[in-house]
Amino acid sequence: MGKIKKNDTAAVYLTTAFKMQMQMVIQYPCTLVEAPMGYGKTTGVKEFLKNMKVRVMWQRLHDNSLSGFWKDFCGLFRELDVDCYESLLQIGFPESSNAREMVTGLIQKTLQLEPTILVLDDYHLADNPEVSDFMEYLLWNELPELHIVLTARYTRLTNLDELILKGYLQHIQKDALEFTPEEIKAYYRLCGVSLNEKEVKNLLNYTEGWISALYLLMLNYKEEGILTASSNISRLIEKTVYTPFSEEIRDFLVHICFLDTFTLEQAAHMWQKENSEELLDAIVGRNAFISYDEKTGIYQVHRIFSEFLRELMKHMEPKEKDELYRRTAKWYEKTGDYISALRYYYLAMDWEALLAVLEEDQGHSMLNEHHKELTSFYEECPPSIRERHPVALLVIAICFFSYNETDRFATICEEIGLLLQKNPSQKNHQLREIQGEFELLLGFTEYNNLEKMGAHIKAACNLMERPAKFMDTRGGWTFGSPSVLYMFHREAGQLMRELELMKETLPYYDRIAKGHGAGADHIMEAEISYFRGEFDNAEILAHKALYHANIFKQQDILICAVFLQVKIALYKGDYAYAAYNLHRIREQTEKGKWYHLLDTIELCQAFLLASLGQKQDISKWIANGNYEYSKLHFPAFAFFNIIYGKVLLVQEEYHKLLGSMDYFTENAAVFPNLLAHIYTHIYAAAANEKLHRRDDALEELTKAMELAIPDLLLMPFVENCGLIETLLTELYRKGMQREFISSALGLYERYKEAISNITAEYFTNEKPALTEREAEIAQLVAQGLSNKEIGQQLYISENTVKTILKHIFEKLGIGSRALLKQHIAL
Repeated sequence: MGKIKKNDTAAVYLTTAFKMQMQMVIQYPCTLVEAPMGYGKTTGVKEFLKNMKVRVMWQRLHDNSLSGFWKDFCGLFRELDVDCYESLLQIGFPESSNAREMVTGLIQKTLQLEPTILVLDDYHLADNPEVSDFMEYLLWNELPELHIVLTARYTRLTNLDELILKGYLQHIQKDALEFTPEEIKAYYRLCGVSLNEKEVKNLLNYTEGWISALYLLMLNYKEEGILTASSNISRLIEKTVYTPFSEEIRDFLVHICFLDTFTLEQAAHMWQKENSEELLDAIVGRNAFISYDEKTGIYQVHRIFSEFLRELMKHMEPKEKDELYRRTAKWYEKTGDYISALRYYYLAMDWEALLAVLEEDQGHSMLNEHHKELTSFYEECPPSIRERHPVALLVIAICFFSYNETDRFATICEEIGLLLQKNPSQKNHQLREIQGEFELLLGFTEYNNLEKMGAHIKAACNLMERPAKFMDTRGGWTFGSPSVLYMFHREAGQLMRELELMKETLPYYDRIAKGHGAGADHIMEAEISYFRGEFDNAEILAHKALYHANIFKQQDILICAVFLQVKIALYKGDYAYAAYNLHRIREQTEKGKWYHLLDTIELCQAFLLASLGQKQDISKWIANGNYEYSKLHFPAFAFFNIIYGKVLLVQEEYHKLLGSMDYFTENAAVFPNLLAHIYTHIYAAAANEKLHRRDDALEELTKAMELAIPDLLLMPFVENCGLIETLLTELYRKGMQREFISSALGLYERYKEAISNITAEYFTNEKPALTEREAEIAQLVAQGLSNKEIGQQLYISENTVKTILKHIFEKLGIGSRALLKQHIAL
C-alpha cells in the first residue's frame, strides 16, 4: 500500500495531451472539448484559462431553451457595455442574416480588439439547431480576437468536419483527457498519495483514466487506505463526498440542488438560515465538486454532483419538495426571470402564484417557443383558481391569439364570458374594469372587422376608467406589417366605409391603450390615395401620420409612413430620397432599440429592390421565403407573401410561384386581407403569362380587377405592369373595364420612365465617382467603424461624417451601411 499525506484533495491535474492542445486555443476561432460526463472538461478548461492573459467570458448552458440561451449570452456583455447588452436583448436571438450581422457588429465593437475567449460550458444541453447555426455563423465570420471554446458530451454542429478541415475548429476528444499511468501516479502524489506500480495498474484498469472515478477512489483511498473498485459512480459520490459531511451540510446541499451556479445571496434565499456562508466555506474547502470564483462571487456545482443531489431530492416528502420549488420560483420572480419562475411554480403546483406572475409579466416573456408550456399551465390549473385570476386569463388568451391558437383563444374567451356572467358588474367596480378588459379582448376575436372591433372597443371604454392591464403595449401595433390598409381592407367596395370606421374607432382605442397605434387612421387614408394614384394627397397625409405617430413613439406606424413615402418616391423617380428614407428609419429604429421591427424594414427594402430588379441585394430570408426566421407576427404573414411573391417573379421562379398560389390564397383568406388577394392574382397572371398560359393569365388578372375596381385600387397593377401590360391591353381590346385599364396604363407610363431612369443612373456597371473624402469615409464604414470613430480618426465632427455619409448614400442609391459595405467590395 502507498503512503498517504495530508495534501489538497481538491488539486487539479491536467494531462499533457490536453495542455498541449489547449495551448492552441488562441490559434483557432473555435475549440471543441468533447467527452462524456466526468472527464474533467469544465474543470480542465477553467484551470488552463486561469494562467492565460486574455479576457474570459463564461456561459454555462442549462437546457435547450432558445430564449434562455440568448438571455444568458447577452448577460456576458453586461459588464463590458450596458448598451450592447440591452441592444442584444432587444434584437433577440438572431435567426435572419440581417439580425446576425447586427449582433456580430455589436460584439466586435464591444470586444474592441482585446483577445477574448468565450466559453460555452455544457454546450450539448442547448441541443438546438438554431444555436448551432448561430455558432457556425460566428466561426465562419471569424470575429477578430474572439475565440470560442465549447465543452460538450456530444455536439451536432452541421459542418463539423468541414470546420476542422478548413482550420476553423480544433477538436479535443476524450483521449486527450484520459490519464496515462504516469499521470495517475503524478495526480495522486499531488493529492498526497504515493502509489506503487501495481496500484497504478489497478487504477488504470478500474477507471480507464477517467478523472471522476480517479478522484472519488482517491478520496476513498485516503479515508480507508484501501483501493476499492466500484462501477457505480453515485455510490462513490455518496460514500466519499456526501456522507462525510454533517447532517446540516447534507440538508443544505439538497436545498440548493436546483442551482448549478449561484451567489451567496441565492444560497441564503434557498436555505433561509443565517449560516449559508459558513456552510459553503466548509464545503468548498473539502472537495472539488463545488468551486468558488472570488472574482465573480459565483459558486459552481459540478454537473455530476448536482445530478446526484437532485436524485436525492426526489425522495423527499412532497411538501418539502414543493417548498423547494416554491423558493426557487420566488427567487426567479424577484430577479425578473419570469419563465423560470413560472416553471418552478408549475412544479410546485402553486397555481395562485403562477397566475400572479403571468399578470405581472403581461405575457411579455411568453414567446412562441413557450406555447406548449402555457397550454399546460392553463389546462392543468383548476378552474376554481383560474376563476380568481381573470387578468391572467386575459393575458393567456392574447398569447394564444399571437400563437395563432384560434381554438384555445376562443375557449378562454368563452370561459371569461361565463365568469363575468356569474358576477353582476354593477356591484363590483373591479369586476367592471375586468369586464372592460374582456370587451377589449373580444375585439381581437373580430380582428380586421372594424365594425365589430369598434363595437367591443367602445363598450370597453364605457366600462374602464384606466388603460388596459392585460395588453403589452410595448409591442407593435401592426404585427410587423408596413401597411395599415393591408391589415383592415377586407371587402371589395367597402374601403371608404372601412376608413370611416377606423377614424371612428381609433380615438376610443387610444384612450385605453395609451396612444397605441396613433396615426394609423392617417396612414390608411394616405394609402388609399396612393393606391388610387393621388400622390400629392398621399404625401400630405403621410406627413400627418408621421406627426401623430412621433408624439406617441409609435415606431411601426412611422415605418408604415416611410414605406409609403418610398413607394411615392419610386413612382416619381427619386431613388435617392427613397433609399435615404429607408436608411434613416433604420438608424432611428436601431437607436430606439425597436429591433423586432427591423424585419419590417427589410420587407420595405426588398420591395424597393425587387421593383428595380436588383434581386442580388434582397435579404436571403425573404428571397428564400423563410417567414419563420423573422419577428413578424401571424397577421402579417399574408403581407410577407406580397413581397415574397414579387421577389419570386424577379427571380423568374414562375413554377414555384404558381405552386405557392394556394398557400398564398389560404393565408390571405384567414382574416381576410383583400390587398393580399389582389396581389396574389396579379402575380399568378404574370407567372402564367411567362409560361405561355395566356388563358389562365387572363383569368387571374380578371379576378384581381374584380377585387380592385370597386375601390379604384390602381397601383398594384401599375407596380407590376411590366409583366402584365400585354394582358391589360388584350382585356382593353376586348372591351373589359376600359376606364380602369386606361387609368392604370396611363399611370404606368410615368412609373416605367421612373424605373428606367433610376436603373440607368444607379444600377449601371459603372460606379458613381466619389470624392476623395467620400471614398475615405466609405472605406472606414466598410471596415465597421462608427460615425464617432470615423470623426476621431479623420479629425472632423460626427455631424460632418453624417452629412458626408448622407451624400454617399444618395450618390450610390443605397440606404444602409451594410449595402455600402457590399458596394465597396464589388
